[in-house]
Amino acid sequence: MKREQAVRRRDKIAAQLPSATGVLRGSLLQRTLHHSSGCVKCARGEGHPLWVLTVGYPGGKTRQVSLRPEQVPEVRKALEHYHDFKRTLEAVSELNQFLLRLDREDSKNQERGA
Repeated sequence: MKREQAVRRRDKIAAQLPSATGVLRGSLLQRTLHHSSGCVKCARGEGHPLWVLTVGYPGGKTRQVSLRPEQVPEVRKALEHYHDFKRTLEAVSELNQFLLRLDREDSKNQERGA
């Protein structure tokens, strides 16, 4: 691939980046909450289903955000947008690395020819 092709391809991919305002990183989990006492439903072993967004941070820290059931579709969509955004960003980064290698090769060739 030539420089011009790589730049056009990178610019085309970068133009496809969705808005970052709709992205959300993490995992969507469904947990069951069990009260220790005083709840008939928990005493029967049923518990209370609960949706949670779990986000991991450096140092092994994890943050959990409890969600209302009506938030789950919105969160799923935002998680999908995050993955799409990340894939597109990785493709742009790969092309930028390719361009850096081309720059380095061009520089070496100029030094040899000079």
